Amino acid sequence: MSYYYKLFWILTTITTFLRLSVIGKLGLTVDEAHYWVYSKFLDLSYYDHPPMIGYIIKLFTDIFGINEFAVRLPSVIIFVITSWLFFLCIKKLFNERVAFIGIVLINILPVFSFLGAVVTIPDSPLSLFWILSFYLFINIIETKEKKYWYILGLVVGLAFLAKYTAVMIYPSIILFLICSKENRFWFLKKEPYLAMIISFIIFLPVVVWNIQNNWASFGFQLQHGFGKSLPSFSFTLFGRSIGAQAGYVSPFLFIFFCYVAYVLIKDAFFKKQKDALFVASFSLPVLFFFNAIATFNEILPHWPAMGYLILTIYAAYIINKFWDNSKFRKIIYFSCGFALFLDLIVPVHCIYKFIPIEPFLPKKETQKVEYGIPKAEIVDVSNDLYGWKELSSEINKVYDSYPEDKKPFLFTHKSYLASQIYFYTPDIRVYCLSGKIDAYDLWQRDISALKNKDGLFITSNMFDFKNPEKIYPFAEFEQPIEVPVYRNNKLVKKFWITKCKNFNPDLLPEKYTANIIGQKKSLMQGLIDTDHRLFKFINIDVKNKFFDFIISNVSFYDDKGVNPSVIVIVLVTLIILRKEEKNKFWILLAFIICTVIVASTLNTFIKGFLDRPRPLAVFGEGNINIFYEVLHARSFPSGHTQFAFTVMTTMLLLIPKYWYIYLTLAFATGFERIYAGCHFPIDVCCGALEGIIISYIMVKLFKKIYKL
Repeated sequence: MSYYYKLFWILTTITTFLRLSVIGKLGLTVDEAHYWVYSKFLDLSYYDHPPMIGYIIKLFTDIFGINEFAVRLPSVIIFVITSWLFFLCIKKLFNERVAFIGIVLINILPVFSFLGAVVTIPDSPLSLFWILSFYLFINIIETKEKKYWYILGLVVGLAFLAKYTAVMIYPSIILFLICSKENRFWFLKKEPYLAMIISFIIFLPVVVWNIQNNWASFGFQLQHGFGKSLPSFSFTLFGRSIGAQAGYVSPFLFIFFCYVAYVLIKDAFFKKQKDALFVASFSLPVLFFFNAIATFNEILPHWPAMGYLILTIYAAYIINKFWDNSKFRKIIYFSCGFALFLDLIVPVHCIYKFIPIEPFLPKKETQKVEYGIPKAEIVDVSNDLYGWKELSSEINKVYDSYPEDKKPFLFTHKSYLASQIYFYTPDIRVYCLSGKIDAYDLWQRDISALKNKDGLFITSNMFDFKNPEKIYPFAEFEQPIEVPVYRNNKLVKKFWITKCKNFNPDLLPEKYTANIIGQKKSLMQGLIDTDHRLFKFINIDVKNKFFDFIISNVSFYDDKGVNPSVIVIVLVTLIILRKEEKNKFWILLAFIICTVIVASTLNTFIKGFLDRPRPLAVFGEGNINIFYEVLHARSFPSGHTQFAFTVMTTMLLLIPKYWYIYLTLAFATGFERIYAGCHFPIDVCCGALEGIIISYIMVKLFKKIYKL
């Protein structure tokens, strides 16, 4: 074992021991408690995130029990594996000395050393699969081994199951291939596309869940990420985001990382350095994407974390490169020392509460007292980790005072508060009846069983609402029971438990119910509803004069039996065949005609067998936009789209040089069929899929027979 490899394991062992000694001493954060609740309602996916984190927590709490140590243990273990892969990646790109510097950095940066290695959040498994994807991609480029693409597809699929941010992995791969001239040939190979298909298949449970639940998760994340209104540039939002990221990375190292990004851009895209291009492709797109969003919508500082993770590799390279410069070395020592100070002071304060908050507040704020609690204690976020066991004890005491046949249900008005209560009273179901859509709406769609039951309403001074009488339809409310929380003999927090008698869910305001989410649908019904909604979006919402002019003319001639799309595709194909394959013109033309006949015959058979109604028959005349084609039956699959994609795929496999022409024509054909009101989107997608599969099989047979 080499010198730096030994140092890696020594450092990893020490830091792992330190993390294991801390993880059981702190109460769960609101996020961790929320992800623990996932494990109580195992499903294909969840409102906030994909399902992986819930299953991981379920596994560890089943083994080690429901406690803080069990919830956080997977993050510690995952970080060890991630660190090892991180070391191997840097070693491949540079050397073991640089790799060890990189390991030191990720153990110093707060965003990784604490948030990713102690606190259990979806970013923990995401970081593992992100760095594993990076490692596999390096191997693909270095070895040219096709088999690695399939493993990469599997790993990226698992990353998708961890967090939606994983969607940035494939743009990173595409960026590298575009910028690396000698590796662009992969765009013409089937393996990258099969890898993407494998990833999608693994991600399919999340898609199925969204189809069944009205696309609740995708809709929430898109709105959460991009905002509810049209983008409007804001220096304030951008500055706040940069400041928060600087805090997560640590201020002085953040400045250094900005310099590293600048050097990386020069080395990767101007000097064409291959190693730099690897790092740039997997870090800069993530950083630029989320910081671009930060100019018009507030982002959380850990969203671009994967970009910083890979950028750390080049930071380690720069440190090693300029280490002999004494001035530079002092700057790095100071920056890392300050980051390490932040790493230590946060958990130590969380455990021992030794930092006075008053000096950091305006003088007027220090004098404020709310519910008998000084303002300094309210703003000290570490207090949120405490008091849960005291609350749990009081809840159990009140709960046990009820007869067995009249036990109350627990409820509150904030989802994260509900999750923390649930974790510390795991044997009692907790409900969240809030005016905001959240994960609990999907877990408690039907609350009719709570009718005429008593409830215990729980809140704390950390939230802006503690009076349930104004919202919840109970017959009677008792005086709240106050639960004070003390740290270092000082009052820092209060909970209130209110006994509520005889609940009537029928009178609950609709926004406090799950009605806005809707009932869970069967997969088939969910697909049909999605198909209809997407059709209306393209056919009605996208409607404009430009498209009307073009597509009305196409529809006019199509109704007369002369399809412009088919004619254009045929003419383009004849011209290209004549230009590129003069000697094989007639053979290739005959083969393409044969392929089209096979695909069209199958298409005709499926159309007749299924006989799906057209949009006009489903929605009725006057409810959708149509032009000259008045069609009612045999909608599935789209014959026009099948033809376009059959010719496109055949030509791409035979003469890939003109891929962009065929891609444009094929997608334009599919769009036209929906816009003209002739087909549903699923008709078009399946027509395209049929054309691709048939033509791929036919070309493979053709090449085998003619030994091309």
